Amino acid sequence: MVYLDKKILLLINLFLGFFACADISKLKIAEGFEIQEFVNEIDDARQMVEGEKYIFVGTKRAGNLYAIDKNNSNKFSVILSGLDMPTGVAIKDGDLYIAETDTIHIVKDVEKKLAHNEQITTEIFFSDLPRKTMWNTVKKSWHGWKWIDFGPDGALYISEGVPCNVCDEDDPRYGTILKLLDNNLSIYADGVRNSVGFDWHPETKEMYFTDNGRDWMGDDIPPCELNRVVNAGDHFGFPFIHGKNIADSGYEAPEDFVFSKPVWEFQAHTAPLGIKFYDGATFPEYYKNGAFVAQHGSWNRSEKVGYQILFMKMEKGIVISADVFIDGWMSDETSWGRPVTPLILKDGSMLISDDQADSIIRITYKG
Repeated sequence: MVYLDKKILLLINLFLGFFACADISKLKIAEGFEIQEFVNEIDDARQMVEGEKYIFVGTKRAGNLYAIDKNNSNKFSVILSGLDMPTGVAIKDGDLYIAETDTIHIVKDVEKKLAHNEQITTEIFFSDLPRKTMWNTVKKSWHGWKWIDFGPDGALYISEGVPCNVCDEDDPRYGTILKLLDNNLSIYADGVRNSVGFDWHPETKEMYFTDNGRDWMGDDIPPCELNRVVNAGDHFGFPFIHGKNIADSGYEAPEDFVFSKPVWEFQAHTAPLGIKFYDGATFPEYYKNGAFVAQHGSWNRSEKVGYQILFMKMEKGIVISADVFIDGWMSDETSWGRPVTPLILKDGSMLISDDQADSIIRITYKG
């Protein structure tokens, strides 16, 4: 009998999951809500942003950028291709911003160009990012994909994960959320292993971000995190402390080390990615100013967890509950889909991207 290494078995299981068929009828959602297929065949759908007439979708391994007609989601096209993990997308004043691993690009007046069937071309908006000078291509891609968004202050915020499972790089910009304003780059949140989603509370305007815990400490530690930035430059513990109090044996914290503890600890390896606060008008009042979080799902746990959408109820900025809003992407330890991020649309409905089923679903409230 041949015995396979546990890590190899986990990778095989994950690989086979990519060939499972998408079936949204398997999804279970909170009472009163309805799930519809918005669009499929969006290869490796990741972060999304809403324009006036289009939904723009970034991708990771596919290297594409998609534009989807809001009024006819069957009409979509690849408007850029061959990019380096262009997961992050944001819009400001009609211009589309796209994040590769080491460069932020801009497409000016993107919807006007699409309306006139003009060729979509990009300009470099900012390129002084840590991975620009990294020679090791494996490390460059490790947590190199970006989440970007414009904050209430008009600055562009950029996630910058660490190029490792756990490490303390010389360049202090690794393991952070960066703030770009007037071409000046600063560290807004420090001690962040790998954030793939952040948003601002509609009332307090404070940033909340998800953070994925390190691997290979076991099935149940360390927890993944939801953090809140109170002051620019706050440190969130990595690599010295995971969660609220789990020390890393490989890294000793400096004397008198002070860090901000997570406002919520997710189950280890659930991989929380996109987060969006609900500020629409069509969901029940209960959901107002609460946060939807996509749990991408575990890949290195003996029993898989995650693969669901949580709703996090908040009062005065504090999480008081976290309940499953949608699940059903996994059955019998095999997943057919992996939710990446919610997006709250101007009409109050919600989209959810899925980079395994290569699709986007739409959530509406029917009452």
